[in-house]
Amino acid sequence: LDAWTLQAVMASRWLTRLYRSFMDDRQAAAAIQAGTPSEERLQRLGLEGRIFALEERFNQDFPEETQAEEAAWTALVEAHAGLLAFFSMTAADEQPTHGFPGARTAIYAALQKTIRGFHTAFPDEIVNEGVISALRKAADSCVEAFLTDTDETDSERRDQLRAGLEANVLEALERAVMTEA
Repeated sequence: LDAWTLQAVMASRWLTRLYRSFMDDRQAAAAIQAGTPSEERLQRLGLEGRIFALEERFNQDFPEETQAEEAAWTALVEAHAGLLAFFSMTAADEQPTHGFPGARTAIYAALQKTIRGFHTAFPDEIVNEGVISALRKAADSCVEAFLTDTDETDSERRDQLRAGLEANVLEALERAVMTEA
């Protein structure tokens, strides 16, 4: 959760700086709104000190502005999708979980804003490819996290569990994105 929170904040801040430099207030506002739930979580948990190394690495990995812009939107989609999947899976336990329903709603809204901002910035082909890639990464990360907590040792059953979980998480994320499209 912390890694996705940091990723969302880093991407949101990077995009905000970019669009402010272009004097594009609308896209800057979209980037800020997309990052707000994660920004609030970052502040609440005191993770601020960890963001600078992530920003430096991002700038090194993506020195070209347009490539970095696309990567930042994709990173936001991935982070929100991962957080949404986690909060949704937690809520599925049917146990009262303090704060998660509100967090899930906020992340879902942020995901929708992210998709809209991404569509404003890039052609549909690039957005669709980026979103699909981000959803797959998020689903894979969720499944990996879940599998670390399982006691299943039989490799065949574990592979079946992995495949089933990944398909279910990916399908749920795609539905969440498609309601926005």
